[in-house]
Amino acid sequence: MTLLPRHPAVFTVFAFLLAACGGSAPTPSERSAAVPASPAGSQAEPAAAPAPPPRLRVRMAMVPGALSHAARFVAVERGYFEEEGIEIEEHAFDTSAKMLPALAADQVDMAVGGISAGLFNAIAQGIAVRLVLDHTTAPPGEGAGGLLVRKDLIESGRVRDVSDLRGQRVAITSKGQATEFVLHTALTQAGLAMADVEVPELAYPDMTLALANRSIEAAIMIEPFAAVAVSQGVAVRFKRWGEIIPNDHMAMLMFSQRFAETNAEAGRRYAKAYVRGIRDYHEARTKGRDREAILAILMKYTGLRDRAVVDQMDWVPIHPDGRINGETLAAAQDFFAERGYVPNKVDLTQVIDHRFADYAVAQLGPYQP
Repeated sequence: MTLLPRHPAVFTVFAFLLAACGGSAPTPSERSAAVPASPAGSQAEPAAAPAPPPRLRVRMAMVPGALSHAARFVAVERGYFEEEGIEIEEHAFDTSAKMLPALAADQVDMAVGGISAGLFNAIAQGIAVRLVLDHTTAPPGEGAGGLLVRKDLIESGRVRDVSDLRGQRVAITSKGQATEFVLHTALTQAGLAMADVEVPELAYPDMTLALANRSIEAAIMIEPFAAVAVSQGVAVRFKRWGEIIPNDHMAMLMFSQRFAETNAEAGRRYAKAYVRGIRDYHEARTKGRDREAILAILMKYTGLRDRAVVDQMDWVPIHPDGRINGETLAAAQDFFAERGYVPNKVDLTQVIDHRFADYAVAQLGPYQP
């Protein structure tokens, strides 16, 4: 999708030439009532351009190049934040776990993170954050990443259904993370339990290596790591994230409570620019509109250079209105609590803040498919 069109007002100046048609000259009172003609060759003063909004800086914690920032990259490249007067100061972190303490310490204003027991525990222990905008979601039947199975097991027919993974090794990133919740849900749907499989904990890049050397049979993966495993011919996409947990949130934008309360204007402007980026990205992902231009932006900002991998990659879905789904967050928290990872559940109605998505939609209108 191209930039939203601008329609500046066009002013046309009409000069009316008043000629005498005979008769007596106008009286002084008549002359004073007449509208004076513009001098020959003169033009009306151009309308003053609207003053740009005052610039506001926001400090963002991020893992550089993360695909969960896809819509933000589009909004940056297309000048949407610039139009809103938002200047983004990026603070790089190697893991999302370190971002919450930075939010609490007022070192950053916003961060992107996924669902985890650590997130719920941090909030319960007093780290004041607000969950405000979607960064990666999993619509029913879609979702970037999910359950991948070794290609040789699929081709041989040894694995035809999730129930065939009984006794096999299925990797997750770690306990208390979204990958464990997804695996648990997929197994439950197939009539299995976590105890029916071995569950090694591996970083995403190591999962591809483990699939290649056959030290695991399956893994819960996200993009672009899933695309790398598929492009290398070591794994097959078996069940997508959104097939397992429809409308799950894989990443969300969080504001510090202080920022949400004292810098709400910056938050609103940020949300409007960001949702514009989401919609451009969403149109390219779902309809192919301006796809190559959006792909070029993603490759520029993520560092992905191998077009073969990019073409194998599932584009991460993002809600086109930027809204967060509280039901899937509640389900995840219940799962972590049942397993003992979350001793004290938090009231999510006090944590999810729809004001910023609501503002963006009010300004832009609801997304029209």
